[in-house]
Amino acid sequence: MKTLMSSRPRSSEANRHLALQLAIQLPDSTEDARQVVDELAVLLEGYMTAPGPRPLWQRQVLALDPPYRAGPALFWTLALFLLVMPIAVALVSLVGVQSIEMPLIAPLASGCSIVFGRRYGVLVGVLAGVAHNLLIVPPALELSIPTVLELVFGGCYAVAAIVVPTIARHSAALRAAAMSACVRLAPMPGSPSPG
Repeated sequence: MKTLMSSRPRSSEANRHLALQLAIQLPDSTEDARQVVDELAVLLEGYMTAPGPRPLWQRQVLALDPPYRAGPALFWTLALFLLVMPIAVALVSLVGVQSIEMPLIAPLASGCSIVFGRRYGVLVGVLAGVAHNLLIVPPALELSIPTVLELVFGGCYAVAAIVVPTIARHSAALRAAAMSACVRLAPMPGSPSPG
């Protein structure tokens, strides 16, 4: 019989007994049991270990299922928009091309949509359209009837906010489908090439 080797030191008999007591109390569902173990790890890291500052990238991330509390999500969405929009306006005035803001706003809309939910990504798109009309289209600081360019921009932001999270959620399945399609399209070794 093959013995599994671990990089951790061998557990004492008392610790194994305690682990067995905890395992008996876990739910029957494997997925639920894993979630309980994850929560236990969060409790261990947050409350039972010695307190002290840890780098941000080493802190435990709490898994939050949507719907999120609207306050923090809305705050961060607006804060990121208010940070990025002046950069976009400055870039437009520097380069002189109105579409130069798209590479900044579209990832922001997609990112907010992935992190906080689609409605926040669409909110960024709507705010970007209004800000574009107010700050970039002459006369400045005056709203006018949306141009075709603004409507296209707004549509692109909304599409990015709706489509990108779906792609991110199904990325593994889409990758597998793309790879299997490439394998089917590639000629078999030794088969005559077309043409």
